[in-house]
Amino acid sequence: MLVLPIDGGRGLLVLAAATPQFKDKENGVAATDRATGAPLVEVPLALTVEGGTPQVLRVSVPQPSVPKDLAVGQWVKASGLTLVAGEKNGRPWQIFRASALTAVKPG
Repeated sequence: MLVLPIDGGRGLLVLAAATPQFKDKENGVAATDRATGAPLVEVPLALTVEGGTPQVLRVSVPQPSVPKDLAVGQWVKASGLTLVAGEKNGRPWQIFRASALTAVKPG
């Protein structure tokens, strides 16, 4: 497994509302943060790149660490943002994780 930190100081644009993550969606078992036990949500964010194409990051965040008033089009910073990648059963996978999102003013 590969874990790479990403510069969390850059502003990220919220593309959609946070949605719950499930360990077992069919049975309604919520995914939880291994360190805190808090339920996880996924927030689609755009990483803007000067002179380039924005990248969409689907970021997994513990629910208590997401602002309650998070809105589409809002700018946030992601604390502890990392890319986690690996391979399981011959298939590559990757996820983005953050410990918290904080609302910021664009600029």
